[in-house]
Amino acid sequence: MNHTLPPLLDSLERGQSLVRATILAHEGSTPRSAGSSMLLTADSQPHLRILAGTVGGGLVEARVMDSAALVLADGLRRMESFDLTGELAAGADMICGGRLRVFLELLVPQELHLFRSLNACLERGERALLLTPLDHGPRFLLRADALPLCTNKDTILHPTLQESARQQGVGIKTPTLLSVDGARYLLEPWVAASPLTILGAGHVSRPTALVAALAGFRVLVLDDRPDFANAQRFPQAETRVLQSFADALSGAHTGPGAFLVIVTRGHMHDADVLAQALRTKAGYIGMIGSRRKRDAIYERLRGQGFTDADLARVRCPIGLGIDAETPEEIAVSIVAELIQARARIGG
Repeated sequence: MNHTLPPLLDSLERGQSLVRATILAHEGSTPRSAGSSMLLTADSQPHLRILAGTVGGGLVEARVMDSAALVLADGLRRMESFDLTGELAAGADMICGGRLRVFLELLVPQELHLFRSLNACLERGERALLLTPLDHGPRFLLRADALPLCTNKDTILHPTLQESARQQGVGIKTPTLLSVDGARYLLEPWVAASPLTILGAGHVSRPTALVAALAGFRVLVLDDRPDFANAQRFPQAETRVLQSFADALSGAHTGPGAFLVIVTRGHMHDADVLAQALRTKAGYIGMIGSRRKRDAIYERLRGQGFTDADLARVRCPIGLGIDAETPEEIAVSIVAELIQARARIGG
């Protein structure tokens, strides 16, 4: 969902209302899963235009757009159900064979402060919960522990609802429905983009940073060469120039949800950086290079006291085995492995 936040903020800042459609639940095989969302705008009236995201395309998306037009007209939140096993699937020549429920809601410029607070929370690397009544009423932005992040003097979060959000919000990865005192609410988890640090700013790093950013990672590129680590070469990433690789990870994200990709310009730098990486709790550590290079570096690190269990944390050669050769192909293989690891880590 994070990729829909920038265009959402941009539209609200320009005073434009939007409709957001979110898949709440799916059963069987469907084009998109729970949590997938889509933003629609009416700047091309009489027809709505998809601004960002998708709920699966095809006839389902067309039906959602019809419902979105009604939401934009009357402001009422709606729940729509789609059965891809029967007539709808046959009419669209679909073979998914599942069911899904989609929630549609109007977002208005008056809510800009709430979504700005959400964006600030994610930029700090924090997790947030968005609580929305299914029928009507104001939204609440909560911290992971359900304490309000964005308060409104005209609305008060009832203690019973807050406690229910706290209990149900622990560890959820997709939207969930709450029922409190006869009212129903949508509770959505918003998680900061997984931090990816690329150590080395050479020819493989550029496409890797680009593809990783497109895949939803928050990318930081580090190198000791100003001519390489700069915004011109990496417009989609943050860059930092190091004094040396001896203390490369100082200030970088290295917790269990962090991803470290080692692609420096030489074996010595790779070995130094890998030793630093293995002293962190990073959830993913990958290093480029041949098996011969890997074995030489591992032997050196064993001499420094690292164990085989430590070295087993490293993905080397990095990337999925797709016979990649060019920098761009290697980048695809690396990011594919990052996506796979992110799904397993839960980022």
